[in-house]
Amino acid sequence: MRFPDLFSPMFGVVVLTLALFGMPGHAAPQAAPAASASAVADSGGGGSGSGSGKPVTVTGCGIPNVTHAVNSVCLPWYGIRDTIMSEIFQGRCGDNARAAVRLSFHDAGTFSQELQDNALPNGGADGSILVDPNEVLRSENNGLQNIVSLLQPLPDQFGVSPGDIVQIAGILAVLACPGGPAITAYVGRTPPQNIAPTGLLPSPEDPVATLVARFADMGLSSRDMIALIGAHTTGTQQFVNPAEANYTFDTTDTIWDTRFYTQTADNTTVLPDVYKLDSDVAFSTDPTTSTDFNRFIGQQSLWQTDYITAHTAMSILGQNAAHLTDCSEILPSSIDLTPLEETTTTGKGGGGGRRRRRRRGARTSPRRTR
Repeated sequence: MRFPDLFSPMFGVVVLTLALFGMPGHAAPQAAPAASASAVADSGGGGSGSGSGKPVTVTGCGIPNVTHAVNSVCLPWYGIRDTIMSEIFQGRCGDNARAAVRLSFHDAGTFSQELQDNALPNGGADGSILVDPNEVLRSENNGLQNIVSLLQPLPDQFGVSPGDIVQIAGILAVLACPGGPAITAYVGRTPPQNIAPTGLLPSPEDPVATLVARFADMGLSSRDMIALIGAHTTGTQQFVNPAEANYTFDTTDTIWDTRFYTQTADNTTVLPDVYKLDSDVAFSTDPTTSTDFNRFIGQQSLWQTDYITAHTAMSILGQNAAHLTDCSEILPSSIDLTPLEETTTTGKGGGGGRRRRRRRGARTSPRRTR
């Protein structure tokens, strides 16, 4: 891990907090993390909602307690949450959590509005990657085999849909990283109707205009796209250039912060073991995306708000939002990074990493491990 001295005093507290995820604790009344109102409005969802809207009692380590559940639909999701956070993520922002965020993007990112409008077989946030044994073997899904194998038993074990498992795992994975926000946790997705179409996940060699158009076909705006790629902040590079495997996209790879934007936009400072995707660099400079990209530099709260909106919308692509239930009451509290407010100068973690040529056929949908 590469942390500036700025982060050292709090990191022990962060690790202790994460280690408690999914473990019993003493009940202490707190408000459960609130879902973004704009996220619910923008995604057109709500479904049967979360019932009375009363606060859910959480444990002393910020974990809502099932004995005080509000919506009966959400009851099984407390156990699913604990299984994912403790047994699969082991309570930390590690490789499995990173892979789960990437998996949620890759599953939902196969949705196409054009295919839907023409009543053609479509993808979306349906968990087909857990069902079709060949989908995870596609080259763009390299590195997802392990997280898929870990999540595959859960739909049958808990009697829920594959799409719900994939998307809730992605939402919990964001919260496993210090600074990760609480994204609206919808459940009730329908099972996959077909194999996800091929050729829909973007490539890092695509021009910006092509990438913007692809996200638009998903129903996501350019600003949504720029917010979503910020998930690279805790990512590592594996397959774009195997010779530099395990290089990260910024210098705080286990913290969900805006340093990815700061360091990608800075082309003057070389940081060891920091890798830049061509598409990310292009987003930071292209006139059509640079304003949105640079608005997130050093603006944690702004980015979190936009990320919640974008990730929520992405997590229900291809689903009827009116038929979903908001189970955000199960979500652990987000770990606040306010005491670690990012300094965006090159002397305190700005800087830029080296830009490298990429192999043909690599992909750049918002993923965590490449």
